[in-house]
Amino acid sequence: MAVRNILNSSDNMRLLEKLQIENQLLIEENKKLTDTVNWMHDTIWRLVRTQRSEG
Repeated sequence: MAVRNILNSSDNMRLLEKLQIENQLLIEENKKLTDTVNWMHDTIWRLVRTQRSEG
């Protein structure tokens, strides 16, 4: 029966906890990458505006 192939409750809880931790780490990493991209975007536009005002 398919039910026998399902992990027991304890294993499910451990797996769920691992997945929640991994998910949180990925969310934090994504935020850092998003912040970096935003910083790069702002820096590039600041340089473009500076060059336009000088030229």
